[in-house]
Amino acid sequence: MKHRLDPSVALKETTTALSGRTERLLTPDQRRADIKAFGREIRDSKQSAADFLRRAGLIDESGQLTDPYRR
Repeated sequence: MKHRLDPSVALKETTTALSGRTERLLTPDQRRADIKAFGREIRDSKQSAADFLRRAGLIDESGQLTDPYRR
């Protein structure tokens, strides 16, 4: 994914004790901006929207709804 927050914005990083992963802690405004940027990226083209729906398991490779979402 190409959406990301501006790298010049200072972000807190923390390492979780259980997983040992480093995670970014975002302010609510930063998180909102990141989510909106992701939405714009997905809606950028029909192809990117279809790719997202496939990854989410909502449509199959032929573009039809998967079984749980059919009537």
